[in-house]
Amino acid sequence: MLEIMVALTLVGVTSAISVGKIHDIMIEERIARAATAMRGDLEAGFALAVRNREPIRIRWNSSALALTVTNRDGSTAYRTTALSRDTYGLRRWWGGVQLSSTSVEIYPNGLASDTLTITFRAPYTSEATKRVRMSRAGLVRIE
Repeated sequence: MLEIMVALTLVGVTSAISVGKIHDIMIEERIARAATAMRGDLEAGFALAVRNREPIRIRWNSSALALTVTNRDGSTAYRTTALSRDTYGLRRWWGGVQLSSTSVEIYPNGLASDTLTITFRAPYTSEATKRVRMSRAGLVRIE
């Protein structure tokens, strides 16, 4: 009976330690997936501007936590990526997404009006941080 109690105690302690780590890994993976989606949207914006031969606007909607790729006047939406709880498991109150600019235009010659940095940060840890950086020349990378 004593051996069973010791074994159960060891299993309980081991699982209590691993649950916190598993939660951190899940948050890091959600942030990595969201950063990859944002990188894809930014790269698609440059491709659309060159292909359609018209300026493309990338706009961030902070209330909906969504990045939208549209034409300049906003009449045609090419892509919309929402960072909601349903898509990437990021909560609306989380507030861990910061942008250096809320709107950037990409011109048909392949240049953007400004650089853009999107920072994803988990609420209680500094380890789960990803930055998506876009240069004016179209280089998009995740750091």
